[in-house]
Amino acid sequence: MMQKRISSPKTYSILRKVRTWTVRIRPGPHKKEESIPLALVIRDSLNIARNARETKKILKKGEVLVDGVIRKDHKFPVGFMDVIIIPKTKKYYRMTYTRKGKLVPIEIKKSEADLKIVRIKKKIKNKDGFQIVTHDGRTFQVKKTEGRKYKTGSSLLIKIPSQEILEYIELKKGANAFITGGKHIGAKAQVKDIRAFKAAREDLVVIKIDNNEYETVKRYIFPIGIEKVKVTI
Repeated sequence: MMQKRISSPKTYSILRKVRTWTVRIRPGPHKKEESIPLALVIRDSLNIARNARETKKILKKGEVLVDGVIRKDHKFPVGFMDVIIIPKTKKYYRMTYTRKGKLVPIEIKKSEADLKIVRIKKKIKNKDGFQIVTHDGRTFQVKKTEGRKYKTGSSLLIKIPSQEILEYIELKKGANAFITGGKHIGAKAQVKDIRAFKAAREDLVVIKIDNNEYETVKRYIFPIGIEKVKVTI
């Protein structure tokens, strides 16, 4: 089944009126509205292939890695913070949002290609401690003593593909953040305050962007470092 270009998710960085159809994303680690098919990244954003046939051929040969894992499915969903590696060209990219909400790859250094920041979406208590679920569908089983400090909305700096946790990045005053939704999407900000707002069942976060302060909801805040940003984004 195909996807009409005109009704494709806003994250797709494509021309919507030149043709009728585009690639339909397959269910995976990211939500449909928060991802883009790998084929569109390879063909339209990186210009590695000229058409769908070339794109599929490149992927079937195992020439593209996402988060350190070879991906051959051209419909595989790629989302925010995912790392794309093209070994043949020795190029490394990280997926990010533009100020218009499009998902695009930006080139990064090789030294960062095994680093990724994931946002904690859920924290589930179990007999072995806590299970941490992140924005990209990953799960981490941590001991009770370690898991107590992890809070939803905060982030983890991890190594990929091993999933080794390197650092905990708490959502708190003074933290550096990236905005992943709303009218300030694609902006880097500093967290100035976090305010409980029971009427909306979600906390509001005061952020500073270019010397101006704004309010946004907690789910749009993606911590990327405390004193400094941990990865190129």
